Amino acid sequence: MVSGNSIITIRDVEIKELSNIYDLSGFDCEDDDLNEFLKKDAFEYRKELIAKTFLVIYKEQVIGFFSVMNDAVKLRTEESSFLNVQHLHEYPSLKIGRLAVDKRFKKQGIGRICIDFIVGLGMVINETSACRFITVDSYPLSVGFYEKQGFVQNQMYSEKRNFVSMRLDLLMV
Repeated sequence: MVSGNSIITIRDVEIKELSNIYDLSGFDCEDDDLNEFLKKDAFEYRKELIAKTFLVIYKEQVIGFFSVMNDAVKLRTEESSFLNVQHLHEYPSLKIGRLAVDKRFKKQGIGRICIDFIVGLGMVINETSACRFITVDSYPLSVGFYEKQGFVQNQMYSEKRNFVSMRLDLLMV
């Protein structure tokens, strides 16, 4: 653990694709669903081409992870008024399927590192395809974190109660 209020930077970590070579047994983000996803489901999601999971590694230990998948986001007419192409019903996006930080490393910049890497993935996708937004179905308690990263809530999906649909416009980063 980094002492005091130290922030871990992208230069301090490695981001690697999930693999059996990494020990995941000590990872605990204090959310059973996210812990189980990392340790069990993520491998199957990759095998079935549903999501790809990346690990954030600091001093040879897994301190965070995130998974990404393709997505499309629907916007209400008033939400898409800033777009030059408004006749589309859905817009291409990259979805954050899961994102978690080990409890020992919270509040040290790991979440921001994950978001920056995901935005970079979106930019790489734009070299060969198209990806306008990064989307996430956020736990209600995590909405503030995503808002600090520039995400806004999607009105089209506001009726969902167990999560908050959010998006980040890649043309605005």
